Amino acid sequence: MKSKAGKGLIAVILIAAALTAVFLTGRYGWKLAGFRACQGAGIESVEVSEGSVHLTGFYPGSFPEGFCGYYAKEEDGVLYVGFRFSAVFGFFETGDFDVSIPVREPVRAVVMKTRMNESPIWQLETGFVSQTEPYGVFVRTDRNDIRSITMSYDGRSSEITEPAATDGSCLYIESDIMLLAKETEKPIPFSLSVCLQDGSVFSRTDLCFEAEKERMVLTVTADGEIEEDVQ
Repeated sequence: MKSKAGKGLIAVILIAAALTAVFLTGRYGWKLAGFRACQGAGIESVEVSEGSVHLTGFYPGSFPEGFCGYYAKEEDGVLYVGFRFSAVFGFFETGDFDVSIPVREPVRAVVMKTRMNESPIWQLETGFVSQTEPYGVFVRTDRNDIRSITMSYDGRSSEITEPAATDGSCLYIESDIMLLAKETEKPIPFSLSVCLQDGSVFSRTDLCFEAEKERMVLTVTADGEIEEDVQ
């Protein structure tokens, strides 16, 4: 009996240790890859003071992922910082974050860095830099009777229902597809459906988000074509 109980206890300890190792690897192990493992984030505020930089923000995608942490590096007065989120931790943590990063020297700029790109989010001359160029898929429309736009890919589907804007502003933004394209390093096929106020499908098309893209802008024309803006 004691032998069986002892073996059972050892098995429980080993399972607990294995689960702890998986948890710690997912939560902290990614930092071994540095900025190559970092993702972009929605930045709400940046406050720079002597000895630290305080940032608040959120996970920018439509599907919740939990905040795992940040990776930072100072270089010639510039603080480079990247963030990491995980769908696993999204079950018990939000994607919101509020962090203070210690710095050794006066900071003249803060740059959000990922494996693919760099974006300034604070500069000494101007302060907080608003993120006016988010990544992902954008849709504009030349019509004012659009009721909804639905985007589907990789078993996911999301819809936006807002008054249509014909002034050139974006009606819809979807960022998770960019993150998936970067992670898989391959094009991600998706479909886009546009419905009018009466519920009828006005336009539908199948497209691909290329892995090297950060931003894809589509325009729904008055006659129902969905065209990509080539810049």
